[in-house]
Formats: sequence, structure tokens, C-alpha cells
Amino acid sequence: MISKFVLPAAAVIWLAACCGSQHDEPIYPRNVDGWRDFKDGTTKLRGSFVLSKGASTDNGLIKIKVLDLLAPECTGDAGDFSARARVILGFYRVTDEFLLCSETFPENGGGNLPLPAEFGIFGVGIRGINLRDNWVYFFIDGTY
Repeated sequence: MISKFVLPAAAVIWLAACCGSQHDEPIYPRNVDGWRDFKDGTTKLRGSFVLSKGASTDNGLIKIKVLDLLAPECTGDAGDFSARARVILGFYRVTDEFLLCSETFPENGGGNLPLPAEFGIFGVGIRGINLRDNWVYFFIDGTY
């Protein structure tokens, strides 16, 4: 009889404890390069950016737009992708505003992009997501 109440109560307490401290808001970065080709070690970067939800930037060929910022979901699994803050970025061809792809990336994560080689962009890395102030700090890598 006690296990009917103790186990569910323990599960609720455990989930509440892990869900309460999922996301720390990062401070606004000091050095944001914008569209500038440079190297970080052996990685060729095309730029670093801070954009608010709905904002965009472009280099004349490709536009990057912040489509949404997503709060962490309490899954009980710290390794779960959705247990971290996430951003949905859209990549558009500037000439006709055609959406080439949209991808979801976790904070302190990133990934490769399925973009044509002509754009010179291979991947994205997310350095911080501030859900309170609605911005994301990220970089893009590629070739130049």
C-alpha cells in the first residue's frame, strides 16, 4: 500500500528537481563578428551572430532567420535533445527568398547543413540561447 504512494511521490519530486534547473540564461556575448571569414584553430568560420527571434542576416547569397526559440522540455533524461533549449533556423536563398532548409539545433550543440556547395556553408554551432531576452548566439562554418 505504501508503495502506491511513495513511488509516484518520489518520481514527481525527482522530475521536479531535475526540471527546475534545466536552463541558465547566458550573458550577451562581447565579440560577435557578423559576416566575416576567419579561422578558429583549423575550422574555417563564416561568421558569428546574435539574432533575436524573427530576425535575420544575410551575406547577399544566403539569409539566416531565427524561426523560433524553444524552451527545454522536462523529459527526465538529461541527454535528451529536447531537454535543452533549442533554436529553429531557416536558411533562404536571397535572390528569391526560397527556403533551402530549416533545422533545429540544441544549445551548446550544432550540426551539418544540407545546403548546396555554392553557398559555402557546412554547419552551425549554437553557443548560447537566452530565452528570457529571446536571442541566440551562433556561428556558421564553411569554406571561403
